[in-house]
Amino acid sequence: MTKKYCFLFLLCLVSGIELHGQETIVNCTDSTFCIPSVIGLPRTKGIVIKRELVKDYFIKSSADQPVGNSNAEVRRNRRWEMKLKAPIILKDNFKMAVGFKYFVEEFNFEDVENPQYAFYNNLEDRPLRSIRGDVFMIKPTLGNRYYILRVSAGLNGDYNLENFAKKDFLKFSISPLIGWKKNDYVSYAFGLAYSYSFGRRSLYPLIAYNKSFDNQWGLESILPAEIKLRYSTLNLKNYFYLKTELNGSNYSLRLSDQQSLVYLNKSEIRFLLTWEREVHDWLWFSIEGGLRTNINFDLANTPDINADVVVENQLNEAMVLSFSIFVVPPRKLLK
Repeated sequence: MTKKYCFLFLLCLVSGIELHGQETIVNCTDSTFCIPSVIGLPRTKGIVIKRELVKDYFIKSSADQPVGNSNAEVRRNRRWEMKLKAPIILKDNFKMAVGFKYFVEEFNFEDVENPQYAFYNNLEDRPLRSIRGDVFMIKPTLGNRYYILRVSAGLNGDYNLENFAKKDFLKFSISPLIGWKKNDYVSYAFGLAYSYSFGRRSLYPLIAYNKSFDNQWGLESILPAEIKLRYSTLNLKNYFYLKTELNGSNYSLRLSDQQSLVYLNKSEIRFLLTWEREVHDWLWFSIEGGLRTNINFDLANTPDINADVVVENQLNEAMVLSFSIFVVPPRKLLK
């Protein structure tokens, strides 16, 4: 069993720990521990490497003096992402997994109206990094109820080796939920999230709902973060998703002409189509594309939801394209 567990990576979303779609799913009764997964889910992702490109878009910035106003064309907005998830405890009545995520993105500006604009100059070719660790826990009960907790902590911003350990870049989030499994095809949960999904630090309600219509079609959602329609081919080697997602983060950084720390509140809504394809049993690739529309991309004096805006930015819509490869547990280890 030890060898099996070493390869059985868990993808633990706030909505639960997803198990392999072909694995036997048991209806929750008073004599069985409740498994929140539903029929039809794909095998879980253990290692993910992703490359994302955002098409050129226009940015218009406004602020009080001495920062002032400017506009530019954002070119080569590139993003890299690597994720790893693995189990620590796998018991019938308790499961725990840990995750690691590294994310970096860069901005390049052209046709800048004011070449001396500090906001653009400081973002130019400066990597904005996010290093995050996650702990996922699920507590099934005898019956149809389960409890989920996700805790995350990491560093977000333009930090480097000199200021790596400074608490100014530390971000923390937590999401507890309570859920019920109605049958093998339906599960749902309710909870709260304290996070930066809207760009600023905020507390908001969560509603998770997973429904499989049959072995090929299904709906997965955790509102307001994501909702997606899933379709798989009969051989389970292709998965297609039509989804809408909220993508947000908060970066700590400094402007060259301003000593105090400022915070880049970044959030957007994405409308995406995804294709996942098996290459060789445990190795898969994914292509994803769609439209990104901005909610906010503003500099504020604090990371809180009621913070004063230092630089307000308006961004045009842009096309998004990403490629990724990922590793899943081999089929023979799930039998």
